[in-house]
Amino acid sequence: MTETTLREDASSKPVDLVSTPTDVSELLSLTSTPARFILYFFILSNVVFTLATLDRMQSAWPSFVGLVLISAGALIVTRPHADPLPWWDTFAIIAIVCVTALVMNWHFPETGDLGRESWNLGAATWLLFFLALRRRARMAWIGIMLLTAITIGWAVSVGHSPLFGLTLMQNHWGILLVATLFASSLRRTARIINTLTNRSVDAAAAAAAADASLEIRRQRVTELAALAVPHLEQIASGAPLTDEDRLVFQTVEAELRDSVRGRSLTLPAVADAARNARSRGVTVNLLDDRGTPLPSGEAMRRLGSVVVGELERAQHGTVTARTLPEGRDVAVTVVSGEGDSRQRVSLDDAGERIGG
Repeated sequence: MTETTLREDASSKPVDLVSTPTDVSELLSLTSTPARFILYFFILSNVVFTLATLDRMQSAWPSFVGLVLISAGALIVTRPHADPLPWWDTFAIIAIVCVTALVMNWHFPETGDLGRESWNLGAATWLLFFLALRRRARMAWIGIMLLTAITIGWAVSVGHSPLFGLTLMQNHWGILLVATLFASSLRRTARIINTLTNRSVDAAAAAAAADASLEIRRQRVTELAALAVPHLEQIASGAPLTDEDRLVFQTVEAELRDSVRGRSLTLPAVADAARNARSRGVTVNLLDDRGTPLPSGEAMRRLGSVVVGELERAQHGTVTARTLPEGRDVAVTVVSGEGDSRQRVSLDDAGERIGG
């Protein structure tokens, strides 16, 4: 595992812990089997009410039209979708509530008390109930006001008092009030769940970052031990040191300096090329003033190719590769040569040469 990978892991949340905010529809499990069963039971109940009251209605066709519209509305208001319910679906529910009332109310029995013949009012209220649950409470209240106005208009048109129509709707207003309060409570619960989930995800991400940071330190200690300990043991043994040994020590010291001062530049290919260049007497300086790699792996590969090329070309003098702080037009410079004979290569964030 490279340090770049470790840094990316440390700066991002674990993929399997990234949460999707919970909404009321998820709390109600509208896509679950029990929810589907309730939906079908609702539709079946309306079928039963329709068939059971046909003989009391002035005409049969309005009841069947209402049944189809209410059933369609039930499918719309319970369809899987993140809350709030889309506006087009919301307007469709309001339209279904109003049209059903306009079609059916004027075919209610003209005499006697109304019973199950007005089933469409209750069914429409339940559509508005779910509309309120799905974060469209204001539209649900607009819907029940329109439904009430239509019902009062029917009552007056057939000789009843406005109070008669209002009485038909009073229980439905109570049902919608319960829905509004219930939805508010569920939304508070959803917010609490989301807060707790986010805290757990943040804690897991912090733990992953700490583990990655610890792994980076362990990796560096392992690299240091592999690189320096054998030579330190050789020095500590008191055995005579040759010029070749001293050259090796100097090379190791330079590589250790590279790992600290030029961390982002110490790609395997660059490290090998720097070692070979130093063995030829070239002074190599790897300086990381950026603190992080270039934005992409492809950019780092281009950077490595340019630095390796300059190191392999150098036979004497100095090669200095430096990454510059973020936000500049020039991301990397490679200066090679000695005295007045120096060549400079500049790269951008994509690892491409600037100025040819």
